[in-house]
Amino acid sequence: MTTERCGHVTNSSGVDDAGAVCCWRPTWRDDRCLWHTESVVPTTAYERQAPAPGERLDGANFEGARLNDTSILAGQSLVEADFSNAVVDDADLSGADLRRATFRDVDAHGASFRDANLHDAVFVFADLRGADFRGARLYRAGLTDVRINLETSFSERAVYEAEIDRELSGDSAVERAESAQWVYSELQRLYRENAFPKQANAFYLREMDFRRREAWRTGNYRRAIRLAGSRWVMRYGTSPWRVVATSVLLILVCAGLYPLTGGIQEVGTETAVTYEIDDPTETPSRVLGRAYLKSLYFSVITFATLGYGDIQPVAGMARAIAAAETLLGSLLMALLVFVLTQSVRY
Repeated sequence: MTTERCGHVTNSSGVDDAGAVCCWRPTWRDDRCLWHTESVVPTTAYERQAPAPGERLDGANFEGARLNDTSILAGQSLVEADFSNAVVDDADLSGADLRRATFRDVDAHGASFRDANLHDAVFVFADLRGADFRGARLYRAGLTDVRINLETSFSERAVYEAEIDRELSGDSAVERAESAQWVYSELQRLYRENAFPKQANAFYLREMDFRRREAWRTGNYRRAIRLAGSRWVMRYGTSPWRVVATSVLLILVCAGLYPLTGGIQEVGTETAVTYEIDDPTETPSRVLGRAYLKSLYFSVITFATLGYGDIQPVAGMARAIAAAETLLGSLLMALLVFVLTQSVRY
């Protein structure tokens, strides 16, 4: 090995806080050091010259290298490093700065990218089964045609959310919010492409919960209330059972209100019977039960907009409740159809 220096320059233009760096290390082959040579480096050579903590290895070339089970790159600066065709099975890359790194045709089964910075990193045709991305910064990381499985782990809550909580306001908070939403959307796409609809749906719900919280935080109360309603009524369009439960609750509540707000009148062939309760505490239970059952029947047909005409609301308040129930019933039935259609996606 000669005493000449590598001299490889990594510009890293556009990468925040990175800056240019010129490699000062001794040459290994091809007038380049161990980390920047275009030759395939044996694993033992990497281990003999393991970098010091915090050492900058920006622009390192690991093309075709076998780095499985190694931890020498954990916490290192590897901006714009090239891992094409490398084997990093069970390798520890946790805490590494991997912005703009390239992982093309990489075998990264079981690799740890925990707490790594993967902004603008590129994963193409990579095997990421069992890989650990918890705590990783994944904004604008390209995950194209990659393989994952149920053992591939991502943070349930994007790291950018925690930064908003302890931060920030103004442009910084807006940037973190955009990053979090991007990550949630990207993970939905990734899980759908790998045929894991349950996990895709979970990240969709996390994204919508985050949007709701952001609306409250930023004072967009109209949007926040709309998202809160969507959450409780139909779980953001994913739960037909919540729509059904809301509908049943509406029917039961309206059934209890009709006798107390003027009553309902049942029209027969010869007589008309009015079911009205002035004071429930003084009304016999048998009368209460009969009035409620008639009211429940009327509430069901009003909700369903059937309108048989055999029972009618009497007073103005009862009529107003019936009109509101009709409108809400039509809306809830339309929502049920929408949610059932959406659920086919998952």
